[in-house]
Amino acid sequence: MLRIAFLIGFALVAAASSGIETALGDPIYVDQGPTWTAEDRADYYTRDQGSRLINLTWLRALKAKDGQPFLSDGLTRYGFLPNPGNNTNLPVGLHTTGPAESPMVGITCSACHTRQVEVGGKTYRIDGGPAFMDFQEFLSDLDKAVGDATASETAFAAFAAAVSQPATPSAADIAALRQRVDAWHLRFHAFAAGTLPPVGWGPGRRRDHLQPHIRHRRWAAA
Repeated sequence: MLRIAFLIGFALVAAASSGIETALGDPIYVDQGPTWTAEDRADYYTRDQGSRLINLTWLRALKAKDGQPFLSDGLTRYGFLPNPGNNTNLPVGLHTTGPAESPMVGITCSACHTRQVEVGGKTYRIDGGPAFMDFQEFLSDLDKAVGDATASETAFAAFAAAVSQPATPSAADIAALRQRVDAWHLRFHAFAAGTLPPVGWGPGRRRDHLQPHIRHRRWAAA
């Protein structure tokens, strides 16, 4: 336990100066006792907890801010950690569920509760530790990516073609897909616009302490 506490404490100090960590090579899994096995870890990383975030095929077809596929880096740019056991390029804490022809991506507790730190040139992973990720930016960028895909007929046609690969979608297919995507984005955008604060949480929510002061200034201005 002391070793785990030391590694978590070291990570908090290092992260404050270096930003979001990126994994270098395969991590060394910290010994967390004989009852925590590799099978337990794999289950923890991918267990379905009822979340249904977005269709996997849609997520793969979306583009990031730089024009690359949204999943191109396995979402490590937000601080998510690689999961070598997942063959869909989803990181720790994201899993697929539902029918094989239309799998949904869900999020689990392990996304926010798995830590990775670098000590002495080695990468250590601590299952259950506090993640150092920017979950708000991930949600905001996902909202924007879907908004960009539906911004014009041309943009949506490209999105629909990527969703339908290798088949070529018909006009009816595109219209039906547009209806489903619009319905999803209506709900998700309402959630993002109504709940995410204008000043980002930052990696590990380290800017949370600023929020009361920001709200106070708004009230004072009003």
